[in-house]
Amino acid sequence: MLTRRVGSLFLRPQWSRNRIFGESSFHPTLTQIKSSTANDMQRYDRRFHTIVHKSPHRDIEIPRHTIWEVAAHQASVNGDKTAVICGLTHKIVTYRDLITKARRLAASFVKDGFRKGDVVVLHSVNCIEYPVIILALTGLGVVCSPASPLFVASELACQLTQSKARYLITHNELKHVALEAAAIAGLALDYTYTIGKHATSEISNVKSINAMATQTEHEFIYQQIDPTMKIMLPFSSGTTGNPKGVMLSATNLLINALQTSQVEPSGDKFLGLVPFFHIYGMMLIHLSILQSKSIVVLPRFVPETFLTTLATYKIRTAHVAPPVVLFLSNHPLVENFDLSSTKYLVSGGAPVGKQVENRVHERLGIHVKQIYGMTELSPAVNCGEDNYRKPGSVGRLLPNTELRVHCIDSNRDVPHNHKGELLYRGPQVMLGYDNNIEANQHIFTEDGFLRTGDIGYIDDEGFVFVIDRVKELIKYKGHQVAPGELEDVLNHHPAIAESCCIRGKNAQGEEIPKAFVVLQYPDSLDCPTPEDIINYVAKHVAPFKRVREVKFVESIPKNASGKMLRRRLQEQENLFRNDYKI
Repeated sequence: MLTRRVGSLFLRPQWSRNRIFGESSFHPTLTQIKSSTANDMQRYDRRFHTIVHKSPHRDIEIPRHTIWEVAAHQASVNGDKTAVICGLTHKIVTYRDLITKARRLAASFVKDGFRKGDVVVLHSVNCIEYPVIILALTGLGVVCSPASPLFVASELACQLTQSKARYLITHNELKHVALEAAAIAGLALDYTYTIGKHATSEISNVKSINAMATQTEHEFIYQQIDPTMKIMLPFSSGTTGNPKGVMLSATNLLINALQTSQVEPSGDKFLGLVPFFHIYGMMLIHLSILQSKSIVVLPRFVPETFLTTLATYKIRTAHVAPPVVLFLSNHPLVENFDLSSTKYLVSGGAPVGKQVENRVHERLGIHVKQIYGMTELSPAVNCGEDNYRKPGSVGRLLPNTELRVHCIDSNRDVPHNHKGELLYRGPQVMLGYDNNIEANQHIFTEDGFLRTGDIGYIDDEGFVFVIDRVKELIKYKGHQVAPGELEDVLNHHPAIAESCCIRGKNAQGEEIPKAFVVLQYPDSLDCPTPEDIINYVAKHVAPFKRVREVKFVESIPKNASGKMLRRRLQEQENLFRNDYKI
C-alpha cells in the first residue's frame, strides 16, 4: 500500500520552527521508539528542564507528497471502488471518478486564473463535491479556507477579508448569504462559484462547480507542489482572542491522517457527518482516501436519516460530534433501528463523560472512543484505540507525537498523574497563525511545543485525560465560540454598559455560551429582559454562536489595570456547577 512505502516519497520525522520565528538553532528530531512501557515514554530534557512524554507507537515516515498523489494512486489501483456516497440520494463517486473530476475542475480553475498561493474560501455543507474540490485546490497549490455554512453574511465577509480570498465557492442553498458576504467584502461576482444542481439558474455570472468538473475542453497537467507550503487556512480562536487563520501544509494534513490510520482499523465505509469545514471533517476526507474507504456523506444531522445510514451502510466505526453520542445514549427513536453493525463511535470536538460512554455501551453494545486535538494540530494528537482505551480518556499519543504537562502555578513540568496544561509537539503542528506574530509567540514554547489551553494529565499507562480549560474558548456542540466575538455584539446594544461571556451548562450538562451583562440603566422601565438580549445576539451571529443564558450583574470583576477577569467568573460558575472533578 502507498501508506507503507519508504523511500523517495517520505522524509525522516523531523521539523523546524524557523518558518515562524526566523532562523533558530532548535531543530528537534524524533527518536525511534523502542519500547512501550510508561517509564520509557517519559523523558527529562535537560536543555529546557522539561518532562517529555513520548508516544507508545513507533514513529512513521513523513510523506513528501500530498493527498493528490494518494488519490491518483488509489484511482490507479482501486479505480472501480466507491470513494464517496451521498447518504441522501445514494449517488456514488468511484476513485477513478474522483480524480477525473478533480482534474477537470483544476483545469477549469486554471482557465479562470487560479494560481499557486491564491486563497479560496469554501463555504458549503457536506456534499459529494467537497472532496473533489479539496483535491483540485490541493493539486493546484491553491489555499483552501473552509468556512462554516452556518455563518451569517457579516461573519463570512470577515473571513473573506481576513484570509485575503480571491475566490469564493459556496453551496447553492447558501448562495444568498454568500453573495451578500461577497458584496460586503468587495469580491467581484466573477470570482464566485456554486455547488449543486441548477446552481447558476438565477445568476448568470456565477459559475457552477458541477459543470466545471464535467467539462472535457481543458486538460490539467499536475506539477508536484512543495508539500510543506501552506495549503489550508481554517480559522480558529486558538487559546484566546478572536478567530485567526491557521496555516496548515499538505504535510500537516496527510501526516495526521497517516498517524490516525495507525490506530484506526481499515474498514469498508466512513460516515461523513462531521462537518467538512471543521478540521476534524477535513482529516476524515484525507483518512478515507488514504485507506481507500468509502465515505458516506450527510449534509447535517437528522435523526432518522442518521440512523438509517448507519443501518443501511453497516458502518462499523462512526465519527461523530458529542451531541450525537448523547442522542444515541437516550433517544427512544434509536430502538427502531438495527445498529448491530456499528461497533465503535469516535467522538471529537468536546469531552464526553464516562456516564454517557457507559450508557451507549449498555444500551447498544457500542464502544465510545474519544479523539482529541485542535485546528492548530491538524487536528489529532490523541485517539482511542479498539483494544487500548479507558473510559473518559482521549486515548494515547499518536505516533510521532510528544506531550508535556505543564503546571501553571509552579511553572514546571509534572510527571504522570499530575494535572497541568497540555503542550504538544509533532509534525502535525501548524506552520503558525497567518500574519499574527503576537499570537504565534504566545502559543509556542521555546522548544517548539504548542500550548493547547486545556488542562489534563497522562497516567502511568500513557492515557491522556482532559479535565478543564485555561483558554477562553467556548465549545457549543463541538463548535468554537470566541467570547470576544459575542461581547463585541453585546456591547453594541444601546442598553448594555459592558459584558463578559463564559462557559455555562444547560440542563443536559452540555457547554453553552453564557453572558454576564451590566445594564446602562438597570432601574429603567425600558431595560431589556434576558430573552431580549438573547434574541438581539441571535440576529448578528451564526446559530451555534448564540448566547443561551444571560445573567444581569452590577459589575464585571477587573484587575487593578482595568482588565476584565473572565477567569474569576468562570471559576465561580464552575464552583456553582460543581464541575471539573477528577
